[in-house]
Amino acid sequence: MYTNVSVFAIMKDSTRSLLFGVFVLAGKPLTAAEVIRLIAPLGVSATNTKSHLTRLVAEGTLDRRGPVRAQLYTPSRGQSVVVEGIRTRLREEPPEAWDGTWLALTLRLPADRRRRETLAASLWFDGFRPWAPGTFLRPTWPERWALGRAKHYLAHAPGFSLRGSFVERLNLRRVANLYDLAALDRQARALAGWVRRQEGIHSTAERTFATRLKVGGSVARLVGHDPRLPPELWGQRRGMRDLVRAYDQFDSRLAPLAQRFVEQVVAESRGRVGPGAG
Repeated sequence: MYTNVSVFAIMKDSTRSLLFGVFVLAGKPLTAAEVIRLIAPLGVSATNTKSHLTRLVAEGTLDRRGPVRAQLYTPSRGQSVVVEGIRTRLREEPPEAWDGTWLALTLRLPADRRRRETLAASLWFDGFRPWAPGTFLRPTWPERWALGRAKHYLAHAPGFSLRGSFVERLNLRRVANLYDLAALDRQARALAGWVRRQEGIHSTAERTFATRLKVGGSVARLVGHDPRLPPELWGQRRGMRDLVRAYDQFDSRLAPLAQRFVEQVVAESRGRVGPGAG
Protein backbone atom coordinates (compact mmCIF):
# COMPACT_ATOMS: atom_id res chain seq x y z
CA MET A 1 0.00 0.00 0.00
CA TYR A 2 2.58 2.55 1.11
CA THR A 3 6.33 2.51 0.64
CA ASN A 4 7.63 0.35 3.47
CA VAL A 5 10.52 2.26 5.01
CA SER A 6 11.27 -0.15 7.82
CA VAL A 7 14.70 -0.59 6.27
CA PHE A 8 15.68 2.68 7.95
CA ALA A 9 14.67 1.33 11.35
CA ILE A 10 16.71 -1.75 10.54
CA MET A 11 19.71 0.41 9.81
CA LYS A 12 19.85 1.40 13.47
CA ASP A 13 21.11 -2.16 13.97
CA SER A 14 24.41 -2.40 12.13
CA THR A 15 24.23 -6.18 11.63
CA ARG A 16 20.81 -6.08 10.04
CA SER A 17 21.82 -3.08 7.98
CA LEU A 18 24.79 -5.01 6.60
CA LEU A 19 22.65 -8.07 6.00
CA PHE A 20 20.12 -6.12 3.96
CA GLY A 21 23.00 -4.50 2.09
CA VAL A 22 24.18 -7.94 0.99
CA PHE A 23 20.97 -8.37 -0.99
CA VAL A 24 21.22 -4.88 -2.46
CA LEU A 25 24.77 -5.42 -3.72
CA ALA A 26 24.24 -8.99 -4.86
CA GLY A 27 21.19 -8.00 -6.89
CA LYS A 28 19.75 -11.51 -6.83
CA PRO A 29 17.95 -13.97 -4.51
CA LEU A 30 20.32 -15.71 -2.11
CA THR A 31 20.24 -18.80 0.08
CA ALA A 32 21.00 -18.55 3.79
CA ALA A 33 24.35 -20.26 3.21
CA GLU A 34 25.28 -17.67 0.57
CA VAL A 35 24.31 -14.77 2.83
CA ILE A 36 26.39 -16.27 5.64
CA ARG A 37 29.41 -16.56 3.36
CA LEU A 38 29.03 -13.05 1.94
CA ILE A 39 28.66 -11.29 5.28
CA ALA A 40 31.32 -13.35 7.08
CA PRO A 41 34.21 -11.00 6.10
CA LEU A 42 32.61 -8.36 8.31
CA GLY A 43 32.73 -10.63 11.36
CA VAL A 44 29.06 -11.66 11.50
CA SER A 45 28.59 -15.25 12.69
CA ALA A 46 26.44 -17.84 10.94
CA THR A 47 24.15 -18.11 13.97
CA ASN A 48 23.62 -14.36 14.08
CA THR A 49 22.93 -14.22 10.35
CA LYS A 50 20.33 -17.01 10.51
CA SER A 51 18.60 -15.33 13.43
CA HIS A 52 18.35 -12.02 11.60
CA LEU A 53 17.12 -13.66 8.40
CA THR A 54 14.28 -15.26 10.34
CA ARG A 55 13.33 -11.94 11.92
CA LEU A 56 13.47 -10.04 8.65
CA VAL A 57 11.12 -12.56 7.04
CA ALA A 58 8.73 -12.32 10.00
CA GLU A 59 8.73 -8.52 9.75
CA GLY A 60 8.03 -8.58 6.01
CA THR A 61 11.37 -7.04 5.07
CA LEU A 62 12.50 -10.18 3.23
CA ASP A 63 10.54 -12.76 1.28
CA ARG A 64 11.44 -16.46 1.41
CA ARG A 65 10.49 -19.07 -1.17
CA GLY A 66 11.50 -22.49 -2.42
CA PRO A 67 12.10 -25.90 -0.81
CA VAL A 68 13.26 -25.91 2.79
CA ARG A 69 16.85 -26.97 2.06
CA ALA A 70 17.33 -24.48 -0.76
CA GLN A 71 15.15 -21.53 0.21
CA LEU A 72 15.90 -18.25 -1.50
CA TYR A 73 15.66 -14.90 0.26
CA THR A 74 14.99 -11.62 -1.48
CA PRO A 75 13.87 -8.11 -0.41
CA SER A 76 10.09 -7.86 -0.17
CA ARG A 77 8.18 -5.77 -2.67
CA GLY A 78 7.89 -2.85 -0.26
CA GLN A 79 11.60 -2.88 0.49
CA SER A 80 12.41 -3.09 -3.22
CA VAL A 81 10.65 0.26 -3.63
CA VAL A 82 12.90 1.71 -0.92
CA VAL A 83 16.01 0.26 -2.54
CA GLU A 84 15.07 1.76 -5.90
CA GLY A 85 14.38 5.09 -4.18
CA ILE A 86 17.89 5.11 -2.73
CA ARG A 87 19.41 4.11 -6.07
CA THR A 88 17.56 7.01 -7.69
CA ARG A 89 19.03 9.39 -5.15
CA LEU A 90 22.51 8.05 -5.91
CA ARG A 91 22.17 9.13 -9.52
CA GLU A 92 22.66 12.70 -10.67
CA GLU A 93 19.32 14.50 -10.62
CA PRO A 94 17.83 15.29 -14.05
CA PRO A 95 18.56 18.80 -15.39
CA GLU A 96 14.88 19.64 -15.03
CA ALA A 97 13.84 23.20 -14.28
CA TRP A 98 11.55 23.71 -11.30
CA ASP A 99 8.52 25.87 -12.03
CA GLY A 100 8.31 27.03 -8.41
CA THR A 101 5.12 25.14 -7.61
CA TRP A 102 4.43 22.97 -4.60
CA LEU A 103 2.15 20.03 -3.92
CA ALA A 104 -0.15 20.19 -0.91
CA LEU A 105 -1.41 16.74 -0.02
CA THR A 106 -4.24 16.51 2.52
CA LEU A 107 -5.13 13.01 3.71
CA ARG A 108 -7.47 11.48 6.22
CA LEU A 109 -4.96 9.70 8.42
CA PRO A 110 -5.68 6.08 9.41
CA ALA A 111 -7.11 5.53 12.87
CA ASP A 112 -4.79 2.59 13.43
CA ARG A 113 -1.52 3.80 14.95
CA ARG A 114 0.75 1.41 13.05
CA ARG A 115 -0.82 2.26 9.68
CA ARG A 116 -0.63 5.95 10.52
CA GLU A 117 3.06 5.70 11.36
CA THR A 118 3.75 3.70 8.21
CA LEU A 119 2.00 6.34 6.10
CA ALA A 120 3.90 9.18 7.78
CA ALA A 121 7.23 7.41 7.25
CA SER A 122 6.43 6.76 3.60
CA LEU A 123 5.50 10.41 3.01
CA TRP A 124 8.68 11.50 4.75
CA PHE A 125 10.80 9.23 2.54
CA ASP A 126 9.18 10.83 -0.52
CA GLY A 127 10.00 14.32 0.72
CA PHE A 128 6.51 15.32 1.89
CA ARG A 129 6.82 17.27 5.13
CA PRO A 130 3.97 17.97 7.60
CA TRP A 131 2.70 21.54 7.37
CA ALA A 132 -0.59 21.21 9.28
CA PRO A 133 -2.54 18.27 10.74
CA GLY A 134 -3.09 15.84 7.86
CA THR A 135 -1.44 18.16 5.31
CA PHE A 136 1.96 17.58 3.74
CA LEU A 137 4.04 19.68 1.32
CA ARG A 138 6.82 19.11 -1.17
CA PRO A 139 8.04 20.85 -4.34
CA THR A 140 6.60 19.61 -7.63
CA TRP A 141 10.01 18.33 -8.67
CA PRO A 142 10.99 16.20 -10.44
CA GLU A 143 7.55 16.90 -11.83
CA ARG A 144 6.50 13.51 -13.17
CA TRP A 145 7.81 11.65 -10.13
CA ALA A 146 6.32 14.06 -7.59
CA LEU A 147 2.88 14.01 -9.22
CA GLY A 148 3.05 10.24 -9.42
CA ARG A 149 3.75 9.95 -5.70
CA ALA A 150 0.85 12.26 -4.83
CA LYS A 151 -1.50 10.17 -6.98
CA HIS A 152 -0.16 7.03 -5.32
CA TYR A 153 -1.18 8.24 -1.87
CA LEU A 154 -4.58 9.46 -3.03
CA ALA A 155 -5.26 6.05 -4.55
CA HIS A 156 -4.93 4.49 -1.10
CA ALA A 157 -6.29 7.10 1.29
CA PRO A 158 -9.19 9.61 1.23
CA GLY A 159 -8.02 13.12 0.55
CA PHE A 160 -7.07 15.65 -2.10
CA SER A 161 -4.02 17.40 -3.52
CA LEU A 162 -3.44 20.92 -4.77
CA ARG A 163 -0.62 22.27 -6.90
CA GLY A 164 0.33 25.92 -6.83
CA SER A 165 2.65 28.68 -5.67
CA PHE A 166 2.79 30.57 -2.41
CA VAL A 167 1.09 33.96 -2.56
CA GLU A 168 3.79 35.49 -0.39
CA ARG A 169 7.48 35.33 -1.22
CA LEU A 170 8.91 31.90 -0.44
CA ASN A 171 10.73 31.93 2.88
CA LEU A 172 13.88 29.95 2.06
CA ARG A 173 14.98 29.92 5.68
CA ARG A 174 11.72 28.27 6.70
CA VAL A 175 12.13 25.69 3.93
CA ALA A 176 15.70 24.99 5.03
CA ASN A 177 14.48 24.43 8.59
CA LEU A 178 11.61 22.27 7.38
CA TYR A 179 14.03 19.90 5.67
CA ASP A 180 16.95 20.42 8.09
CA LEU A 181 19.14 21.21 5.08
CA ALA A 182 22.08 22.60 7.05
CA ALA A 183 22.52 19.35 8.98
CA LEU A 184 22.05 17.21 5.88
CA ASP A 185 24.61 19.25 3.98
CA ARG A 186 27.13 19.07 6.81
CA GLN A 187 26.73 15.31 7.22
CA ALA A 188 26.92 14.71 3.46
CA ARG A 189 30.15 16.70 3.09
CA ALA A 190 31.76 14.82 5.97
CA LEU A 191 30.64 11.45 4.61
CA ALA A 192 31.87 12.31 1.09
CA GLY A 193 35.34 12.95 2.52
CA TRP A 194 35.27 9.64 4.39
CA VAL A 195 34.16 7.76 1.25
CA ARG A 196 37.07 9.17 -0.73
CA ARG A 197 39.46 7.94 1.94
CA GLN A 198 38.18 4.37 1.46
CA GLU A 199 39.35 4.16 -2.16
CA GLY A 200 42.60 2.34 -1.42
CA ILE A 201 43.61 -0.79 -3.30
CA HIS A 202 42.03 -3.97 -1.92
CA SER A 203 43.97 -7.15 -2.48
CA THR A 204 41.15 -9.68 -2.70
CA ALA A 205 37.61 -9.81 -4.03
CA GLU A 206 36.39 -10.80 -0.57
CA ARG A 207 37.90 -7.77 1.16
CA THR A 208 36.69 -5.50 -1.64
CA PHE A 209 33.13 -6.76 -1.22
CA ALA A 210 33.35 -6.15 2.54
CA THR A 211 34.53 -2.58 2.00
CA ARG A 212 31.86 -1.91 -0.60
CA LEU A 213 29.21 -3.27 1.75
CA LYS A 214 30.38 -1.15 4.68
CA VAL A 215 30.66 2.06 2.67
CA GLY A 216 27.42 1.44 0.77
CA GLY A 217 25.51 0.99 4.02
CA SER A 218 26.80 4.26 5.44
CA VAL A 219 25.94 6.14 2.26
CA ALA A 220 22.47 4.57 1.99
CA ARG A 221 21.63 5.58 5.56
CA LEU A 222 22.24 9.25 4.80
CA VAL A 223 21.01 9.34 1.21
CA GLY A 224 17.74 7.84 2.41
CA HIS A 225 17.17 11.18 4.18
CA ASP A 226 17.55 13.14 0.92
CA PRO A 227 14.10 14.68 0.23
CA ARG A 228 14.89 15.22 -3.49
CA LEU A 229 14.64 18.99 -3.73
CA PRO A 230 15.34 21.28 -6.71
CA PRO A 231 18.73 23.05 -6.68
CA GLU A 232 17.07 26.38 -5.92
CA LEU A 233 16.10 25.17 -2.45
CA TRP A 234 19.51 23.69 -1.67
CA GLY A 235 21.15 27.02 -2.53
CA GLN A 236 24.90 26.93 -1.99
CA ARG A 237 24.71 23.63 -0.13
CA ARG A 238 26.52 21.09 -2.33
CA GLY A 239 27.15 18.35 0.21
CA MET A 240 24.63 15.85 -1.09
CA ARG A 241 25.79 16.28 -4.70
CA ASP A 242 29.37 15.89 -3.54
CA LEU A 243 28.45 12.67 -1.73
CA VAL A 244 26.76 11.23 -4.82
CA ARG A 245 29.83 11.95 -6.94
CA ALA A 246 32.22 10.56 -4.33
CA TYR A 247 30.24 7.36 -3.99
CA ASP A 248 29.91 6.96 -7.76
CA GLN A 249 33.70 7.16 -8.15
CA PHE A 250 34.25 4.79 -5.24
CA ASP A 251 31.70 2.23 -6.37
CA SER A 252 32.80 2.30 -10.02
CA ARG A 253 36.27 1.25 -8.90
CA LEU A 254 35.29 -1.47 -6.47
CA ALA A 255 32.12 -2.94 -8.00
CA PRO A 256 33.72 -5.28 -10.60
CA LEU A 257 36.05 -7.02 -8.14
CA ALA A 258 33.41 -7.11 -5.39
CA GLN A 259 30.88 -8.67 -7.76
CA ARG A 260 33.41 -11.35 -8.60
CA PHE A 261 33.24 -12.47 -4.97
CA VAL A 262 29.42 -12.66 -5.15
CA GLU A 263 29.51 -14.75 -8.31
CA GLN A 264 32.15 -17.04 -6.82
CA VAL A 265 30.11 -17.64 -3.66
CA VAL A 266 26.90 -18.30 -5.58
CA ALA A 267 28.60 -20.61 -8.09
CA GLU A 268 30.27 -22.66 -5.37
CA SER A 269 27.06 -22.88 -3.34
CA ARG A 270 24.76 -23.91 -6.17
CA GLY A 271 27.30 -26.22 -7.69
CA ARG A 272 26.84 -28.39 -4.61
CA VAL A 273 23.05 -28.30 -4.74
CA GLY A 274 21.58 -30.63 -7.31
CA PRO A 275 18.45 -32.75 -7.80
CA GLY A 276 19.91 -35.53 -5.70
CA ALA A 277 21.40 -33.35 -3.00
CA GLY A 278 20.72 -34.00 0.63
